[in-house]
Amino acid sequence: MNDAIIKLSSLGDIIHSLAVLPLLNRKIDFIVDSSFKEILDYHPLIGNVIDVSLRKAKKDKSLFIKEYKKLKRHRYENVYDLQGLLKSAIIGKIISENLTGYKNPREKIASLFYNKKILSKKHYAVERYLELFGFEDENYLKNHPELLFYKDRNFDILSNTKKNIVFIIGATWECKKLPKEKWLSLANELKENIIIPYYTDEEKKDAFFIAKSPYVTPVKLNLNDLKALISKADLLIGNDTGPSFIAWANNINNILLYGCTYNNKIIENRYSKSVEVQKGKIDKKLGNIIRNIDIKDILKKVESFK
Repeated sequence: MNDAIIKLSSLGDIIHSLAVLPLLNRKIDFIVDSSFKEILDYHPLIGNVIDVSLRKAKKDKSLFIKEYKKLKRHRYENVYDLQGLLKSAIIGKIISENLTGYKNPREKIASLFYNKKILSKKHYAVERYLELFGFEDENYLKNHPELLFYKDRNFDILSNTKKNIVFIIGATWECKKLPKEKWLSLANELKENIIIPYYTDEEKKDAFFIAKSPYVTPVKLNLNDLKALISKADLLIGNDTGPSFIAWANNINNILLYGCTYNNKIIENRYSKSVEVQKGKIDKKLGNIIRNIDIKDILKKVESFK
């Protein structure tokens, strides 16, 4: 029997969890929420991807039974729960008798299901993932190999004469979003080839607003093509949201903009080719923090990559 990892969500956390794979250097199966399955496609160290639709199953009893039966078809020698929630711990017990998790998981009740418990002493999520497998950080996170793979394609929107810069303008929470007016000003200041991928209708609307700048091209992409585009870019500038971390995963220069969430993922030079920009005191109750970011501060960070 093979081993498996459980990391259901979210997109950024799933990307960070892939840091354990090159160190394991063996194939392992991956259990993930169906919404994020595509981010794992083409990875040579992932055997089978078992996608589950837990969010939809909450509202559909027949789908819940179907997902349960799907999980029951799989058995593993060892399972590692990187999610640390009750639902992920239950999944682990369904598919294996040997479940490893955190002694101090995100939901305390999850620890009752673990056969082996690791006390996490790390602050950063990606370091905790390494810790669960017994790996030390040292300089690995600054020198890791590429973590995401994709079916390659050519993009006629890429420039041969200008720097190709990807803007990630979306985010789940409004207080994580740099205002579209500031993105427009930033594009006009950079005067490079700016590409804005969008997925939702709201992102499309904002992307075409920013496309008032002659340097901006909006484009709708699926996750595979997003991985491919970012991996060919010179720089990514993005909000604190999952797609922004594709750049970190594949060692692309990136600047992250933090708003209403405490900056506990990326700090300056902590990870390879990553810097951050934030203004003011970080407080989840303060939705205007990201609005106070000065475009000049972002441009200074851009200059650090030249």
